[in-house]
Amino acid sequence: MDVYLNRTLELGQKVPYGASDFRLQVSQHTYHVGNPGRSGASFPVKLKAAVYCGETEVLNLVAEVQPATKAQDMGYLFKYQAGIGPHEPDHILAYMGSNPQADPVGELTFTAVGAYLQDEDVQVAYEHQRRGIATAMYQQAEALTGKQFLSRAGDVLTVDGAAFWACADRPFGVDALYSQPRRLLWINLADLMAAPLKDLPKVVFDADRFTRSATGQRCIEMANSGGGPRMGLQEARTRGLVARGHDGLVESFVNDPHAAPKLMRNVQCSSQPPALALCNARGLPDNTVAPPLALLTEESREEVLHFIGRYLHALADLNALDVLHPMIRTLSRQRTVHHERGDPDSIERALEVRRVQCISVMTDMLEKEAEFRASKM
Repeated sequence: MDVYLNRTLELGQKVPYGASDFRLQVSQHTYHVGNPGRSGASFPVKLKAAVYCGETEVLNLVAEVQPATKAQDMGYLFKYQAGIGPHEPDHILAYMGSNPQADPVGELTFTAVGAYLQDEDVQVAYEHQRRGIATAMYQQAEALTGKQFLSRAGDVLTVDGAAFWACADRPFGVDALYSQPRRLLWINLADLMAAPLKDLPKVVFDADRFTRSATGQRCIEMANSGGGPRMGLQEARTRGLVARGHDGLVESFVNDPHAAPKLMRNVQCSSQPPALALCNARGLPDNTVAPPLALLTEESREEVLHFIGRYLHALADLNALDVLHPMIRTLSRQRTVHHERGDPDSIERALEVRRVQCISVMTDMLEKEAEFRASKM
């Protein structure tokens, strides 16, 4: 990712005017941004640049919109299979559904040639063609290796193969002749999600635990005192809970089946204990509450931990980006006030330290939950 200090960027341009101040290896992950116009919809993006305005002290991230993977939306799964020997090709296998015993419906064979990838063969079963499976396999290979395929446009190919590589919107491969500049957009750090919106775990609070907690008891006292019943019940509503009782008195809280769902988008590893950062069904950040894992129901907690296990490194990179703004602001002030460039390596070191800390925190969460479940068996 490029970093530009005290610059502006017009959307649609590949890079800002002039050379970047320095480059950072922030993340190779594909993140997702919610589409506010469609509930439950999101689209994939890759981070391209961070642009800092020294006058307003605002840091903007520039993302490149990636084409959505149609095959994954249709239920296809992909598996990487390494070559048996050092000179054997690797494979990406495509399956319909999650049955590991099923025969693959598609296969991509490829090798690494220097800094690039080279495809040797790609096959998709006839009845599964035209569903984006081949495209998804190429994308999977590039995501796993961090390398790109060299263009096959101009090679002697089949008619289908030539059309496949000559597609102007092809979301993989290095091809200066046919590829078009992808759409760029401004995003905020809080907008980024480690997975598609539909895959984010739903956060459900444990109503009994909340009732017994100090916060829950305070809400009950406030509601029953008559001085601030609405204020007392509002904290419960932000957690998707409603009051229950008799004779006009609140006795406990239960989950509201009609409450708008809250989804987990990240883990705030800097807080103690670690808290969950939430978003709503449209992918917009929800800052009304940041719960620790212990306040969730057992089922919700299990779903959250499974998600952390799958996206551990992507989540750690999101946490590492939290340190980017203050570090760049410091560098900007060194340049403008003290007339010195500062040390950009300090940002890379800070990012790496934060990344390691976050991986440690989230791994500890997974281990503690495993120990807790083992003790109950």
